Amino acid sequence: MRKFSFHYFFDPLFIRSSCLFHIRPHFGSTRLCFILALLGFILNQVPAQNTFYISASEFHWSRGAVRPVIQQKISRQLIQNKFRSVADSNSADLIIRVKCNSYNNGQTPYFFFCLLDASLKVFDKTNGKLIYSTDIRRIKGGGTSVELADEKVYANASQIIADTLTRFLCILTNRKPNSVSKSPQAFEPLCDADKNIPELPQDRRNTYVLIIANDAYSPMQMARCNADSIDYHARDARVFREYAILTLGIPEENVEMIINAKSFEMRRELIKLSSYSKGVNGKAELIFYYAGYGLIDEKTLEPYILPVDIENDDPKFIIRISDLYTMLQEEASKRITILLESSFGFDALKPKQDKSKTIKITLRYPNVPANVFLLAACTPGQRTWSSPQAGHGLFTLALLNKLKETRGSATLRQLSDFIIQDVRASSLKMKLKEQIPSSLSGSSLTKDLLLLKL
Repeated sequence: MRKFSFHYFFDPLFIRSSCLFHIRPHFGSTRLCFILALLGFILNQVPAQNTFYISASEFHWSRGAVRPVIQQKISRQLIQNKFRSVADSNSADLIIRVKCNSYNNGQTPYFFFCLLDASLKVFDKTNGKLIYSTDIRRIKGGGTSVELADEKVYANASQIIADTLTRFLCILTNRKPNSVSKSPQAFEPLCDADKNIPELPQDRRNTYVLIIANDAYSPMQMARCNADSIDYHARDARVFREYAILTLGIPEENVEMIINAKSFEMRRELIKLSSYSKGVNGKAELIFYYAGYGLIDEKTLEPYILPVDIENDDPKFIIRISDLYTMLQEEASKRITILLESSFGFDALKPKQDKSKTIKITLRYPNVPANVFLLAACTPGQRTWSSPQAGHGLFTLALLNKLKETRGSATLRQLSDFIIQDVRASSLKMKLKEQIPSSLSGSSLTKDLLLLKL
């Protein structure tokens, strides 16, 4: 779909006929005709910028009819794809109408479930007809309160609706989508830690990094973890990836990132990470960063991280912290660093009386092997918190700030001491329950923590 414009006057056929019948042939006019024809060809390859106007209405289960929030997401994504927003529907080429309605889908004693139905319509103003109409039903969301459940489902719906409309309009106007479900590496800077990331070339060819961020959990999984609907696992992972490449100097091909990994994927990639050490005769340094949810096995009292496809505590599929140690040590390596942006609590859907006997026992992470350094966002049984303004978990935010401040030169001891102090102070300042990160180091690393860097 293309707007009529001055492109017509540079149409190659128009120019050619003008040159043949209205200009006396000589060298100068021939050259002029060639230039005009070339200009006309170039201009015809550039599509005119289509304008759009959005009319949206939203009914929120928790608040009723409110000012639309999805409209902003759609506008931002269409603008990124070279469409232009206008404030008056009369001057728009395309009129987009969106209607959304969220509603209750049940609850447990600790969790609320929410669904959302959306109706999308696109009108071609020039031809005065409806060119696209679809309904998207039962988009899922959930949270520990009605408000959080509603917020989560609208966040999920915003991305789905924006992607759907962007794909259709790009196909309609012969464009290649520039921004549909951003690439795994993309993130929007929200705080100082996201901007002006220090770039320091270093020789880290023997360092390998695996980054896993899980946030596409089902409402049941979130209910088990007693997690609210606001998390920044994917953002945490994406920004840490940039620091790993730019600030720590690790080659980009040595950094693997997976968003929303299933159980078999996590196991495969952990063993694969360990295997790199074999190729450099055991001299590899391995870094595993995980952002996601975790639970505590009530039989063994051991924490485990939660893949996106596991909704029970089947020992064949969950990944205990001790399993991490085992898989990362499939091959001998120089050093293994494990960073965990995760909380570990008991299953919130199980009766509280079953947990009362075990809650008095001191919970801790398993002892680490000799060459392993573990830095976790909190002690087992505690909960991790996030900063909505920064768009990061408090643990990752402190990690990024220290790496930026020291330009990647902080030692493991300096890094852990700063993170423990900063996260604890930030959680109390935000009037939340105290969050105290934990660090454990193997016997062969303890004496060198003041020298070793991430």
